[in-house]
Amino acid sequence: MSALKPYNPHSPQRLLSRVINRRPVEVLPKPDLTTQRLTFRLLMPNDEASFIDAMNQDRSNLRRWIPLTHEQESDRHFFKRTMTKARVQDIEGVAWRRAAFIESGPDAGRFVGLFNLIKIERGLEWTSEANWWIDARLSGQGFASEAVQGMIDFALAEHPIGLGLHRVRAQVCADNPGSVRIAEKCGFTMNGKRDLLEINNALVAHDEYECWAR
Repeated sequence: MSALKPYNPHSPQRLLSRVINRRPVEVLPKPDLTTQRLTFRLLMPNDEASFIDAMNQDRSNLRRWIPLTHEQESDRHFFKRTMTKARVQDIEGVAWRRAAFIESGPDAGRFVGLFNLIKIERGLEWTSEANWWIDARLSGQGFASEAVQGMIDFALAEHPIGLGLHRVRAQVCADNPGSVRIAEKCGFTMNGKRDLLEINNALVAHDEYECWAR
């Protein structure tokens, strides 16, 4: 009869078992943009609850100005679709879609909203289109204008500090005075173009604003 082997907590078999049975840890990516009060990063799975909660605060108004869930699509699926689109388009280099969070203080880590640079084109002129929305409960505290200004500064800054774009456009609904004020405060000016955009199965008139690199 063979002798019993002494217990070895550091044996390869036991170490492998501990790794396999360990719960996965979500590691937040390093933010690629920060402002005075905010930090920006890609959406992560753990953001689902706060994202949906923020969306539900002002769903009726959000639906007037930005595309939300598809017909018969759950909020959870919409979140996953939004998160996946951001990651895929980031790899493709055609968009920069980030969530903003309060960086410090008693509300550190609180979800603020989404701030996006979409339709990035790099030809004779490097351009993109900006859009944004924030948790309605945080309106009036300057978070939106701080975030949009940070995003635009990042977009127009030269490599490697920013994206090196020459011009950023923004399609702003005239019936959305909050976004009009933010656009104007952040250096956007109307260029005289107006278009009808389909938002949640309705055609909505938008004025085009633009901001140029200095």
